[in-house]
Formats: sequence, structure tokens, C-alpha cells
Amino acid sequence: MNLPETDSDVSALKELLQVKYSQLNALLEATKAINDNVSSEGLYQIYKFTLHEQICVKEIALFMFDQAWKRVVWEKQEQDFYIPIQSHFDKYKTAKELTKEEQLIFGGFKYIVPVYHKQQPLALALLGEPDEDISHQKSELLDFTQIFTNIITVAVENKRLFRKEVEKKQFDKELDLASKVQGMLIPKKLPKNNMYEFAGLYLPFKGIGGDYYDVIHINKDEFVFCIGDISGKGVAAALVMANLQAYLNATLGLGFKKETLIEKLNQKIYSITNGENFITLFIAKYNIITRELEYLNAGHVPPLLIHEDTVELLEKGSTLLGIFEELPKIEFGNIIIKPNTTIVSFTDGLTEMENEDEEQFGTERLLEFSRNNYRLGPDIFNKILYDYVSKFKGNVLFSDDISVLTAKFM
Repeated sequence: MNLPETDSDVSALKELLQVKYSQLNALLEATKAINDNVSSEGLYQIYKFTLHEQICVKEIALFMFDQAWKRVVWEKQEQDFYIPIQSHFDKYKTAKELTKEEQLIFGGFKYIVPVYHKQQPLALALLGEPDEDISHQKSELLDFTQIFTNIITVAVENKRLFRKEVEKKQFDKELDLASKVQGMLIPKKLPKNNMYEFAGLYLPFKGIGGDYYDVIHINKDEFVFCIGDISGKGVAAALVMANLQAYLNATLGLGFKKETLIEKLNQKIYSITNGENFITLFIAKYNIITRELEYLNAGHVPPLLIHEDTVELLEKGSTLLGIFEELPKIEFGNIIIKPNTTIVSFTDGLTEMENEDEEQFGTERLLEFSRNNYRLGPDIFNKILYDYVSKFKGNVLFSDDISVLTAKFM
């Protein structure tokens, strides 16, 4: 061990020890702040204060990476200077003094301190020139800055990851709640007798979606069936769906004129979503005595009405529900249903589904399938359709909800 030989050496050693002691205290204070769960903004303030105190630098910039680089600390007179971090970060592995040319790239800052976390870019600090009265080696100051920047930025990153995990758990809880709500709204059993028969097929995307279908009896001679697609996912879509179902069940038996019903339904959806979400809806009322079917298609994919060799698209109606406070136009369709007629209503998740070659299932393919199988009962029809769809898509995952409501009229 080399002992100091002169008063000057002793003085330099004392100064160095004082610097190290001060740096150690700064590290301990930062660690305490992290353990006390000081906010990210608080940690940035500690970072600025510590660098000002420890290395007497006035110009400081700190950038954090989270999908994109974000400036979180900026202590420099020029406020709007653009620094191309993305294209230059990989060139720097440790703290160093920048060359004159590099200083031009990095806004006039003199030192660069990169931070990696699990071998991925995490943060970048830039420092100006320390005060002239700093006599200890600049390499020691850079070493301290590297350590201190690592501690602060990794702590901030851990906070972000923890917050993200909490948000994910909350999101999962919401999805679970929405899935339960939706499960209660999709009917488990649909009517089946010697006059008509219904069957449903419901395949929610990632466990929860915005599709809805139902069959609601108004009186002994009439019933309504409908299928809808609510924009959005999760709890919001499930709540809109719940409101739709509750409103229909509460009002269909009150004897409203059909125009009034649709207008009020549109106003109800609009008041809930404020125009930010919408519903495509096909709704039809059937009279078992007269065999008359009155329907309205509010921006929904047209159901297929199949009788013998004839296929008709049920497309008369209005625009989407919930987009406008008042519907600009309403047109109802009216059909007499012949015996042995099948109506296949569905959501666009079916026809827009793609296979491994990025080819859509499409309406024509559904038309051909329906022509070949419409004589089957709805339950068998839907099961065969599901097998056909599964074979078509191959290993491709569903990218949207798929719902099918198949009705057969004897």
C-alpha cells in the first residue's frame, strides 16, 4: 500500500474520502427513497439533486425507454433540441466522454451514460461539463453517475412493470366479470316446437366479446328474435349488451309501434355510449298465425333467408344504432314465411374470418353451405357449420367473436 508522502497528497486523499463518503450517503438516501416507494417523479427529482450536488453539473438530461424513448429529465437552456437516441444508442455500452462530433449529435452534452436492463435498452443520461473546481478524476464521477443512474432508472422500470402487472390483473378481473355477465345474457336454451325451431352458436374472441342474440316471446302468437354486435370488448361491451337485452325485454310487450321501439332503442344506446360505441342489430317479429315476418336491419350483415332454391338477403333497415341521436331513416322489411324456410343470421366475425392463406370465409361460402344444408334442423346445421369453419381456418386463431342464430320455420 502506498502511503501519502506530502501534505498535498494527504489533502487529496482527504478530499477523495470525503467525495466517496458523500457519494455513499447519496446512494443510501436513494435506496431509502426506493424502499419508501417514492414516486417515479420523486426519484427523478432525487436524481437531479444528487447529480447537481455530487458532480456539480448544471446540464442534465435523462431519457427512459418504454416502447419509445421519453424525456423525463431535462436541465438545459435549449428546450426543444431533438436527440436521435434510437439510431445511436447501441454504439454506447458504458459511460464515456463524447467526442466533439458526438457532442453535436447529442445536443452539446459532454458525457453519455447508457443503461441496459436485462440486455435491453432502458435509459440514457446526458451530462454537461462539471464545474471547474471539481478536482477529483472525471472517470470516478462517471463511475458514480453510471451506478446512480442504474439504481434510479431500474427502480423506475420496476415500478412501471409492477404497475403494468397490477393493471393486467385488474383487466383480467374485468374480463372475468364481463364474461360472467355475457354468459348470463346469451340464452342457453332456445325455443323448439312443431312450428319453429332455433339454435345458436356462440364463439367469443378471447373469452369475452360484444355479440348478442335472443328469442323473446311477446304473446302467445308473436315473438321477436334478434342478433347484434356491440363495438368494443370487455366490461363496457357487456354492459351495453345488458342494457340492450333489458330494454328489449321490458318494452316488447308494451305495444309500442315498431318505429317508436327502434327510435327509443337508438336513443337508449346513444345515451349510454354518447356516440362512442354502436350496435349493429338485426331484429324481427314473427306472427305464427299469419306467418308474417317484419324485420329491421340496423347496419348488420344481412341474414340469409333460404327456401328451396331461393336465397334472399334481409337488408332493409337503418343505419347503426347509437351513432346518431336520431336515426335519419328507418325502413322495415315484410315477408310471408313459407313452410320449410330457414333463416341464418350471423355476425361479421364469421364471414371475415381468415384461414392460413389470409383468405376470408366470405358470404359466398356461407351461402353455398346454407343452400346445401338448410333442410337440416338448426342444431345439426350449426354443428356442421362449426366443423366446416374449423376446418377452413386451420391453425389460425379466431380474430373476432362469431355468433350464428339459425331459425327453421315448419
